[in-house]
Amino acid sequence: TVLAGKGVTGHPRRDPIARPDAKEPDEAAAEPRIRLAKPDFGEEEIEAVREVLSSGTLTNGPENTGFEREFAARHDAEHGVTFASGTAALAAMLLAEDIGPGDEVIVPSMTFISTATSVCHVGATPVFADIDPWSFNLDPADIPRLVTPRTRAVLTVHYAGQPGDMDALRAVCARYGLLLLEDAAQAAGAGYRGIPVGTFGKSAMFSFTPTKNITTGEGGMVLTNDVRTAEKLRLLRNHGQQQLYKHTVIGYNWRLTEMQAALGRVQLRKLDAILTRKRANVAWMNRRLGSVPGITPPFQKPHSASAHMLYTCLVDEGRDAVRDFLLRRGIEARVYFPPAHTQPIFGRVRGCLPKTEEAARRMLSLPMHSQLTPAELSYIADTVEKGVGVARMSR
Repeated sequence: TVLAGKGVTGHPRRDPIARPDAKEPDEAAAEPRIRLAKPDFGEEEIEAVREVLSSGTLTNGPENTGFEREFAARHDAEHGVTFASGTAALAAMLLAEDIGPGDEVIVPSMTFISTATSVCHVGATPVFADIDPWSFNLDPADIPRLVTPRTRAVLTVHYAGQPGDMDALRAVCARYGLLLLEDAAQAAGAGYRGIPVGTFGKSAMFSFTPTKNITTGEGGMVLTNDVRTAEKLRLLRNHGQQQLYKHTVIGYNWRLTEMQAALGRVQLRKLDAILTRKRANVAWMNRRLGSVPGITPPFQKPHSASAHMLYTCLVDEGRDAVRDFLLRRGIEARVYFPPAHTQPIFGRVRGCLPKTEEAARRMLSLPMHSQLTPAELSYIADTVEKGVGVARMSR
């Protein structure tokens, strides 16, 4: 979608809006008409899956090998290892470094729950860090207060696809002798100082669920430049099997199917075009919402190229009222993410991460997938502006 002068005029708020349907706003359907995410699938993906099914090789085959090689090359990494899910990939990353019971791993609380629970899955303890309030990424300055003799690693998250402060994270990890690992679930194609994310730490996980920029339905990938780490990951993924029926470590069935890998290879070829469309859409939306009092569009950190997996803005007042207003008008909007440290499984501990909790109180994620039309973008922006006005009047 190109927004510079075509489809949307220089005054987008005055454009006639092609509504998704002719219903009155209060008659909105239960299911949103404009979703947060929408996979970019076509005949190429269907044909790729058909070819795999015709081949008879449904696992441990050439599609996985090809996907690993091509995804690693796209991110300037030496090795890629596919997994059945991003969560399994995170656990494997930790196990490959012998992280387990008695160890602590520093993680941001502003993340999907699996960043923290993957640490629990291997028997270690997640220790929650506060965020930079602009990027919503882990604040390197908060790490020193959390380090103990049991701390083994920092697992940073590139929130919404925006890279964390990798220079500062590397420096603080080096100072305390900690491993740096990347949860790049949302960041395929993102870059920091011109370098693709995924090689700043010992290893990095990418996810391919349907909300991501490219998807295999479910699935994940670990990138690393360390050959021994890659070998351990492959053993862990496939029952610890070094050769047929010779098992040298306790492993798991964490394999990605050949059908999913074939999808991934086709999707990867679309990644740059998807990112180009999303960056144009984000730039337009930032300009539009930047003029709406009470709304702060996403902040772009210097030296970073975001993958824009999410479009998360801050609402000064009445965030929930604005979200509900959007939902009633057919626009999916969510809080991405409720802080992990406040979840029941972690005891709902509050008050210890003030920047995280303040951001969570105000943040709202809007649709920003690659297939949004100019009319849909304009409708989203106009509805946000109206929703802010309604929320302000109702207070």
